[in-house]
Formats: sequence, structure tokens, C-alpha cells
Amino acid sequence: MATMVDTAAVAPADRKGYWAEASSRMFVPLEFDPAPRRPFSGWMRGGPLADVQLCELAATPHVVARTPRLVDDTDGAYYKLNLVVEGSMVVRQDGRETLIGSGDFTICDCSRPYAIDTRTPLRLLICMMPQAALSISPERMSRITATSVPGGHGVGWLLAPFLDRLSRLAQADAVTSEVESAAQSAVSLVENLCSAQLRQRSGLDASARDELARRMREYIDAHLGDPDLTPDRIAAEHYVSRRYLYKLFAADGVSVSRWIRERRLERCRRDLANPALGDQSVSAIALRHGFTDPAHFSRLFRAAYGCAPSQYRRDAA
Repeated sequence: MATMVDTAAVAPADRKGYWAEASSRMFVPLEFDPAPRRPFSGWMRGGPLADVQLCELAATPHVVARTPRLVDDTDGAYYKLNLVVEGSMVVRQDGRETLIGSGDFTICDCSRPYAIDTRTPLRLLICMMPQAALSISPERMSRITATSVPGGHGVGWLLAPFLDRLSRLAQADAVTSEVESAAQSAVSLVENLCSAQLRQRSGLDASARDELARRMREYIDAHLGDPDLTPDRIAAEHYVSRRYLYKLFAADGVSVSRWIRERRLERCRRDLANPALGDQSVSAIALRHGFTDPAHFSRLFRAAYGCAPSQYRRDAA
């Protein structure tokens, strides 16, 4: 049965909650925020065809996010294919952030965190399909999530008008057995589109992983003073799973927690050796770099540098 949602039906003050609830029902549970200081308006129309859900959506600028909490608490075993018909948006997942323009596709894996930031008023065609409908595993799909997939040539050129026609049939409740068979053909086209992107990106994976690892290390260095800096937080900030985060650091033979600890200790050692910071206590220096327990910090420092922090400071002086 077709679903129709239009913010014109509710008062402006109620539109945020109305849209958040409607989009979570239409797709998967999401957090929603309209652009600040701008009135929000939008509509979406769609319905199921066989195993897929098709939707046409138009809205003013906003952000939606599939947060780590929602991933843990709600079912998300779906792929979400977005075709930008008008406007543009930024999509973030698996450590990538990509601007998607009019006429191009992008895909999100709803079983992992992602975010979409629409910078302009836009219109989308969205195809939701169960992960089990494709023979491509989530691990392989993670190589092409949050990337721009061209809709102007190749399989994308075939898929774009096909999805548009199917969406209009779903909106009109004109669903017959022939239409449902055509929807299955659309799933096959999506699989072909993703397979072609995987082949194209096969040579880019190593450099993409290196760039992501570099950004993560820069993020850690910038937040060493935060005692709440954890692997879960780092993974969430970069829209990757904790497992993938561990995998990236394991490639260099070090755990995430050990990397954080060693960077904090090195910052403390540097400050203890700096005469300009001689008026600051050892505990204050440790706290500034994320160590909240002075005794624990002293033990870690001794294990790393062979002496107590106070002795290291005296020797350096």
C-alpha cells in the first residue's frame, strides 16, 4: 500500500517530529535535523514492490543520521540506494565523505552508521532492498558505500529511468504481478551496478585505507586530552564499525588503545622535559593529556621510560 507524507499537513513547529517519524517508518530508524534558521518543508511518496521499497522524496536542507545507537538497537539489514534527481547532498559512511550531485547514485548500508547532509533543496529516488536480496556481502559493499556512482552511462543509465517508472507505479498502488517481476529485475540491475563499481575501485582500496588510517590518527592526536576518547567514539566519528577500526590499526601491528596510550605518554614526556612548563605539576600535565589517575599514569610512564615522571623531569632539567 502506498504511503504519502507531506509537511504541509502539520504546523511548522511539529514538522521536525513528523518528518523524523515518517522517514523512520519509510526506511529505517534515523535521527533527523532540519537546517538551522530555515523553515523545513518536504514530502515523500512510496510503497513496496516485491522485496523492495521505492520512494520519491523532496525536501529543503536537512541532515539524517543512522547513529551507532540506532544501529545497535534496531534492524538495519538493508541497502539504501539514493538517486539524486535534483540538488546535491554529502553522504558519510565507512570513513568516506562524498558530494553526490544531480543524476548520480550513492548507496548506504543501513546495518552500519551513516549520515546524509543535504546542502540544497533536493529531490531523491530511494530504493530500499534487503541485504539478502544481493549476492554482495556487506564487507565487500563497504568498499563502495558513500561513493558517487554515475547515473549518466553504463548500468546507471539503464537503472535511473527504470527506478523512476517503478516508483510512480508504487505511488499509484498500480502493483501487478508483472510490476513485481520488474522490481526483481531492478534488484538485478542494482547488483550489476554495484559489481561494476567494485571492479572499478579494486585498485583504490589500499590508498583509501591508508588515508582513513591517517585521518583517524590525526583525530586521536587532536583529542588526546579527552579521557572519553575510546575506540567506539573514534569508529562512530569516522562512520566505520569498531571491527573495521581494529582491522586498520592491526595492519600496523598495534591496537587502538595502545596507540592512544603511547601518544598520550609521549605528549606527557615532551611536556615534562620542557623548562617552560616547570611550574606545572606532574598530575596537571598528565590530566591535560587524558590521564585521570596519577598513580596509574606514574606506573605507565615508568614502564615506558624506565623511571618515574618526577625523576624524568629532574634528569631532563
